[in-house]
Amino acid sequence: LPQPPISRAFLFGLGLPAEMYFITVLVTFSLCSCLFLGSFHLTGAMAEQSCSRVSFFHHAVAMCLGLWAHWCYSDRMEEASFGQNDQFPYAVLLQHFNLGYFLYDTVHVAVWDQKFMEHHIIAIAGYATSELANVFGLANAVNTWITEVGSIMYSAYLMNRTDNAYLAFVLLYTISRAYFAYWSVFVLRQVWKVLSEGPGNFIMPPWAPYCAA
Repeated sequence: LPQPPISRAFLFGLGLPAEMYFITVLVTFSLCSCLFLGSFHLTGAMAEQSCSRVSFFHHAVAMCLGLWAHWCYSDRMEEASFGQNDQFPYAVLLQHFNLGYFLYDTVHVAVWDQKFMEHHIIAIAGYATSELANVFGLANAVNTWITEVGSIMYSAYLMNRTDNAYLAFVLLYTISRAYFAYWSVFVLRQVWKVLSEGPGNFIMPPWAPYCAA
């Protein structure tokens, strides 16, 4: 049976109103900015290396949060694409953490590395449409940990360019992308079911299945 909406989410063991999750965006933006400035001014690292360090931090935390959300809601994967986000508070926490990071990193992209601007705009748009539709949250959480497995190894390789690090990156990236192919088919199957049979018990705007795809 569908569960009632969660009016209070639990963050770090404290009951907080669900709206308080949006503070995660600001906190993440501020934390990543401080980590970058600390790396740049306190350790003497160049801007590129400082960005890599913050990126590694994001990859590691996002991967752990994604795995945790997947594990906590593993019995509800059939709702991953179109279940209400407020049913999955850990997925929402991860989504807002990702939003904060990408908003922070967009500043660096605009200044130093404009070739990633399109990627960042698409990522932010994906999270924003999830917030507007109040769906996709759990699917995004699973997407996140799968992609971050490869990303975290790439960031590690950039900070330690050795043959062994490169080999580990290629291996984990290949495995993660194979699983990502499986997960993509799983999500597309849910999208096709909604498009062909209707939303059923799911509540979403008409454009949501197309964004999920």
